Amino acid sequence: MKKLLITTFAAALLAGCASTINSYENADTQAAIKAVADKRVITDSALKSKACVVQINQAKAGGLLKVQAKIANNTSDYCAVNYKFTWFDKDGMEFDSTTSKWQTLVLEGKETKFISAVAPSDSVADFSLKLLEDVRN
Repeated sequence: MKKLLITTFAAALLAGCASTINSYENADTQAAIKAVADKRVITDSALKSKACVVQINQAKAGGLLKVQAKIANNTSDYCAVNYKFTWFDKDGMEFDSTTSKWQTLVLEGKETKFISAVAPSDSVADFSLKLLEDVRN
């Protein structure tokens, strides 16, 4: 009986430890972040309460637009979301790209992760980022 109680307690303790992530970073950061003022269209409030875009940065990499987004899990539970970058030319027309495919991002409880993508051409001028709840859970 005592062994069963100890095993149950240990399992509960380990499960509790695995539900969130502790993060540490430089408080005196030297990075020059170029945050993008974004326009948000929220159609799934349940997804927004689980995972959200905290910040979007952009830069040029070899003449190509590079975008990085910080995604946060707002819950204490595991969360998986799908995301996709779509690229647009200077006229606002969608740029046909084989790299614009849905990908899955897995986040532990309260974890934040960065996702990034590089435009497929130097004629790309803008982007769109879409999040979709992972329906494979």
